[in-house]
Amino acid sequence: MTAKTGRLNHDFQIAYFLAGKCHTPDGAYAMLFDLLADRKDALNAAVVSEKRARAARLRATERLESANAADRLDAEAELDELAHGEAQRVWLVSQAEAEVAFIQRCMRKIEPLRKYRPLPNAEAFEAAQREEWCAELVARAENYIACQGAIPHDEFSTMRAHPDFSSRIMPAIEECLDARRTGGMRLSSAAWSLPKLIGLSSEE
Repeated sequence: MTAKTGRLNHDFQIAYFLAGKCHTPDGAYAMLFDLLADRKDALNAAVVSEKRARAARLRATERLESANAADRLDAEAELDELAHGEAQRVWLVSQAEAEVAFIQRCMRKIEPLRKYRPLPNAEAFEAAQREEWCAELVARAENYIACQGAIPHDEFSTMRAHPDFSSRIMPAIEECLDARRTGGMRLSSAAWSLPKLIGLSSEE
């Protein structure tokens, strides 16, 4: 379901398909950090938009006193448009605020689990890349092997570029291939779960 209903992302999408899809708490926190910055930018833009709308209302109100009938009608129409826009703005702001609150809730829950939390954010996000990418590439390998029995050459090339290819990624690939041949393949699961962490789902 892709309906936004005023949100950039719904709580469910954030918890399962965005931050929740990350393989490490550090990776999820970094993604949430970006999502939060985007929504805060939207709220700041809404403040600016409201100021411009107030100025437009003042100018339109002044034109209501015009001796020209057409000018008065234009002013009335503009005030009607501004009133409609204000209702929409208030609603969108409330949705953005709700999204910010959910993102911050997720970040608070994840914070104690972060491996690189002592570092400044920029350094922590960089430090998390190696482990996050390794887990992501292993997950991609599992998906390809489970669905089609082989890994596309371009994806395999990306996997080989990772510094942990020989020690972690290739052994995981070999294990998956062996399991698929014997009919006992099981997809790995992350050691942590954002939905469970925030009490969104029991995930049976």
